[in-house]
Amino acid sequence: MSTVGMDAILSNQGPAKGGSTSEAVKSLGKNDFLKLLVKQLQYQDPLNPVENTDFTAQLAQFTTLETLSNIDENITQLGILQNSINNMNAMSFIGKQVNAKGNILNYTGSDLNIDFSLDALAAEVRVKIFAEDGTLVRTIERENVQEGNVQFVWDGTDHNGERVSEGRYRFFVQAADYEGNAVGTTSYAAGVVTGIRYDKGITYLIIGNKEVNIADIDKIQG
Repeated sequence: MSTVGMDAILSNQGPAKGGSTSEAVKSLGKNDFLKLLVKQLQYQDPLNPVENTDFTAQLAQFTTLETLSNIDENITQLGILQNSINNMNAMSFIGKQVNAKGNILNYTGSDLNIDFSLDALAAEVRVKIFAEDGTLVRTIERENVQEGNVQFVWDGTDHNGERVSEGRYRFFVQAADYEGNAVGTTSYAAGVVTGIRYDKGITYLIIGNKEVNIADIDKIQG
């Protein structure tokens, strides 16, 4: 038994414009595959037709290709739908009082409150403020800080007393007790959500001069 293979049919038809036969095969979709299957039946030897098992195998290949194409389309549509749902959910936070973990600051020229909590009494607390490019712009230190919620104020100046440019900054808190052991800290933001920002697939809620990841919200008040 002899059959005309896909490669032979492609050779008869010639390569795609501007590319080789192998490049054409790589770009085949389910419609192209079906056309090739029909062509194969047209070119078969009438005295020695395609075996049922061979034809069934090729139909199975086509079915698999069609199924994978449909799955890919469905996943794309689901992704679009999920993004729309997430955007609608984010909009519902505007105007609500929330508490959330977060360490992003939006400096607009006014003093900023830096909020965090300490798990225990700290002999020394150090807050480091970084620009978006990772440059350390300011370190604020305080001694003998009580356990619980703490607030530092940053006036928007760097180590040299020069006012920094407006934009986004991040702060990190380090604390140690009187024996030099690390004290646990949690950076957070609390306030009314006034806006939303999207960045690389992540939704951020704007709370005053702070930004928090929507996934870090742990308390919502109407």
